[in-house]
Amino acid sequence: MAATPDLNLLVTLVALVEERGVTPAARRLGVSQPAASAALARLRDLFRDELLVRTGRGMEPTPRALEIAEAARPHLLGLVEAMAGARPFVPGHDARIFRLGCTDAFAFAALPILSARLREEAPACDLVLRVGDYRTLPAMLGVGEVGTVAGWLRDDAPATAKVRVLRHAPWVLLRDAASPPVAGDLDAFCARPHALVTPAGDLAGPLDRLLGDRGMARRVAVGVSSFALLLAVLPGTDRLATVPDFVAARLAALGGLTIEAPPVAMPPVANALAWRAPLDRDPGEVWFRHAVRDAFAAACPG
Repeated sequence: MAATPDLNLLVTLVALVEERGVTPAARRLGVSQPAASAALARLRDLFRDELLVRTGRGMEPTPRALEIAEAARPHLLGLVEAMAGARPFVPGHDARIFRLGCTDAFAFAALPILSARLREEAPACDLVLRVGDYRTLPAMLGVGEVGTVAGWLRDDAPATAKVRVLRHAPWVLLRDAASPPVAGDLDAFCARPHALVTPAGDLAGPLDRLLGDRGMARRVAVGVSSFALLLAVLPGTDRLATVPDFVAARLAALGGLTIEAPPVAMPPVANALAWRAPLDRDPGEVWFRHAVRDAFAAACPG
């Protein structure tokens, strides 16, 4: 390598790798497409590698590009975060990108409220949402792919992250409003077909272990990957779904479904907010975390 690249070129390379294209990278960086193309040409000359190659699906980074971006990303993030912390944030005027990772449940219940607040109070700011779970969200936060994560996170957030528990959400029973109530009858509960939100694709969850401890079992007739899909499999049937109360409130508000107490007690779900420690005092990120927290609070019943 003939020379050390300047920071602007490294920032461009990270954007090119993450966006998988010159045009989206230029949009993200706030520069023209020709300027981003020229930067890519300089990077190719500097590293003597194509870095991004065109495929049938767009542009894909080479192994060398991935290696450089992975090495550069944490250092660039630290610089950007340190610089951002020194600047005030004016929601009505400032433009920036907020990157949020969250669970499907959190997104389904709180995203409509959060999106509306951003549109009204910070119209020049953009939101990138990454949906994951307790296995993937800590990793996203740890490498800086997102600045904030929200939802059920267990206890394995990165050691450098700041964590705040927002609410312990109880489980409730959701059913078609025209179907018979369970009314606390565990036998009737187990006799009915069930729908389960199962990102991993299995047909058993924590509730099934609790039933097994009592020598009972249920039949999960439908497994879906998202809470929103319950709207496609519960109405007009006698199926039941056991979900966190804030998800049930959102689903019931859309019509046709009703909520009742489940006949078996389950430990509540601890939903938390976690963020990268370098962003702790960044004015824009502080505002955004408050917006996320407020959206979740507004989505929760009572």
